[in-house]
Amino acid sequence: MADLIPSWAGGLPADAPPRPGTPEYEAYAAKQREHRQGDTAPGPDPATSPSADAIH
Repeated sequence: MADLIPSWAGGLPADAPPRPGTPEYEAYAAKQREHRQGDTAPGPDPATSPSADAIH
């Protein structure tokens, strides 16, 4: 019932994620997992960084 309340009246905002257990949620979760996996690109190695020699 609360999902039917408009956002201007205190209901869920338009960009709220879907509720777990719904088909929309499965698609949303898959998209989030894919997005997170893309963010795990390795950065520069601190041991080989030029500034590593500055620390004694």
